[in-house]
Amino acid sequence: METAFTFPKIDDLPLQFQLSFRPFVAFLKAQQQQCTSSDGLYELYTYLINQFSAAVALQDAHEGQLDQTHLKELFQLATIAVLPLDHARQKIAYSFGLPVPLTIYHYSNAFEQLMDQSPDFLLTLPNQIRVQERQRFVYQIVLNKCYGLQISKDNGPSFRFQNKRDGLVKYYQLDINQSFMEPHFDRELPPLQQAWVDFVQHATPLPADVPPLPLDEFRFEGFSFFMMEDVTESETIQQLQDVFAHLHSDTEPIIYQRFESALRNLCGQPDLQIGLVSLPQVNGKFVYHPDAKTRSVFLRNTDMHLDGVEDPRAQQMITQLFSNPVPHIFSNLNGLPEVKRQVFHKQGIRSFMMYPISVANEVLGLLEMGSPHENGLNETVLARVEQIIPLIQEFLRYQLNQFNNNLEKLIRQKFTSLQPSVEWKFYEAAWRQLSRGQNESAGTETIPVRFPQVYPLYGAVDIRNSSVERHKAVHQDLANQLAAIDEIFSDANFPSSWDRPEQLREESYQCQHKLIAGLSPEDEPEMALFLDQEVNPYFRSLSSRHPSLEVLIQRYFAQVDPATGLFNQALKRYERSMDWLNVTVNEYIDAEEKKLQTVFPHYFERYRTDGTEYTIFVGQSIAPGFEFTQAVNRRLFHWQLTSMLEMAHLTHRLLPNLPLPLQTTQLILAHSQPVDISFRHDERRFDVEGSYSIRYEVLKKRIDKALIEGTQERLTQPDTIALVYSHSSEIAGYLPFITQMQESGQLKSNVEYLDLEPMQGVVHLKALRIHINYTDSTQA
Repeated sequence: METAFTFPKIDDLPLQFQLSFRPFVAFLKAQQQQCTSSDGLYELYTYLINQFSAAVALQDAHEGQLDQTHLKELFQLATIAVLPLDHARQKIAYSFGLPVPLTIYHYSNAFEQLMDQSPDFLLTLPNQIRVQERQRFVYQIVLNKCYGLQISKDNGPSFRFQNKRDGLVKYYQLDINQSFMEPHFDRELPPLQQAWVDFVQHATPLPADVPPLPLDEFRFEGFSFFMMEDVTESETIQQLQDVFAHLHSDTEPIIYQRFESALRNLCGQPDLQIGLVSLPQVNGKFVYHPDAKTRSVFLRNTDMHLDGVEDPRAQQMITQLFSNPVPHIFSNLNGLPEVKRQVFHKQGIRSFMMYPISVANEVLGLLEMGSPHENGLNETVLARVEQIIPLIQEFLRYQLNQFNNNLEKLIRQKFTSLQPSVEWKFYEAAWRQLSRGQNESAGTETIPVRFPQVYPLYGAVDIRNSSVERHKAVHQDLANQLAAIDEIFSDANFPSSWDRPEQLREESYQCQHKLIAGLSPEDEPEMALFLDQEVNPYFRSLSSRHPSLEVLIQRYFAQVDPATGLFNQALKRYERSMDWLNVTVNEYIDAEEKKLQTVFPHYFERYRTDGTEYTIFVGQSIAPGFEFTQAVNRRLFHWQLTSMLEMAHLTHRLLPNLPLPLQTTQLILAHSQPVDISFRHDERRFDVEGSYSIRYEVLKKRIDKALIEGTQERLTQPDTIALVYSHSSEIAGYLPFITQMQESGQLKSNVEYLDLEPMQGVVHLKALRIHINYTDSTQA
């Protein structure tokens, strides 16, 4: 016979809970009033009301005592009123009882199975509910029932627990329905305090200066309805999301350990072997990650060496596997090659799954799983794994990016990064150096690498007023932070009797005055030091000593960047907008430059400033095997104009979506005279040489700040393309293409011919400014 089950009492709260069916009778009567007398439910409620009313009378007559058989019958009847009548009810783990101390009078078969599976867990379950959570639960009952405040959409609170057993962690959620529990208070209720509502609704601590509810004077009668649910799957997936959210902060061994532990919980197999191997490529060939031997289920159980990874057969196997990247399940190892079957049998593996991970034909890696049980890996397990494949894809992509970054870093450290168009010249110079070293002293100077008479094509896409916008963003963040500090200082609960806050308050006011007056170059770092080193540490100590300020201070620190100690919301909007624009422009230039190499081999340099600048050096000396003609030159002029126009359209289309609406300007330097370039070994880059060539470099550094003669107007403006030149012959090659673009509607009809103000070392410059027509169909 089912008996009541009382858990050990661990609650220090002075509470009086008594089993009673009186609130349940009131609930049944309220439900009956919603039915008509001809409704079949009306008769059912009449029967239930009679049964539970008789039980209430019997309890009153026998001082609340009912025998176990009668209780079981009553709670079986109560189940009809609170749960659906279909067969699904049999699968619900529910019970009836009292919350304090946790006492179970009746439970379902599903709940009994949980008790049988984890008796120790259920015995210790009350210990997993913190005192404050239990207190909040009781406050919610009182506020709902006595003060009429429906402060929660649910009928009661939910608690989550975990239970470790057999190497796995199971997670459960306990929902407590308090609809059938009534509190009683024998005198006038104390006045409602907003702090009680906040304690329940927002989980804020109860202030020390606010009187608490006199819980010891309340009597609670009725019973609670408990529902226990296994939420291991959803909780584990959340844990996996958290694991992969910390890729940049945690080490790979920690990430792998947490990933494998969570995946074993998700699959319900503590002895599952898991392998996750990325498949990077070098020069178009797959290579094994250095740690693949230990991470692969198959490889770590064999003596196979990875030296033959570039073997065409290995390449063919990987290519074939990812030609149809679907999971392969071998529930009893049948279908595997005999060699693999022997390896797995030797290591106690009886079931194996291999899942090729790819995205849009991009090969990422392999997920392997090995189980010691036949049929341990099947379609049910696969369905669970499928839920986390997007997370695994992101992790493998991160690994591949790290691999490529490390490879490039090693190349930059050990080798000179050479573009294919000029690589031949370095082989030639190295051979001359080697042959000279055999006949002359070892102290021979390095052979220079020069390309004479090459034509430079320079372009720049700059972000308009980027320095001004950054200053405004920093100013806004400082203003917001000082306002938040002032709000804390002005709070009624702030301890104003100390000298320290008065000093900080005064310094904060001085900072605000500096912001209003305008920051000097040295003000910003001084202000940042004051906020990070003085204000923030004081607020942290204040929060622990004055709980009444905790919410306000937590809201302040939620906006503080831990790395700098400063608010950075406005600065982040500025930086995200800058990055978005620059990434868009750089990706376009990189893609276009690769196409341009097919027009004529050239040397390309791109520089990152507040925007993006590029220089292309092209000429016969760079590509002796090709003929550099005027037709090639005209194609390069056409490319400069069309690429500038396209980049302007790209950044213009981004404008509505940018966190901060930043605009770009477009600039071309028309320079028809050839220059000489040579490789500087100390800086590992090409640079111009000769007096006339150096003038070209001076021009590049000056023209972005050029003003129109007789005005203070900048030459570069949004929605335009500016071409700077010294002689009219230098823009002759561009004019026919400008006319074509005007006739096609890509450019507006007006063209400005301008003289520029003299600049340091540069005079008599002119400019042509054309206006972009965004209403043309090319914008779509």
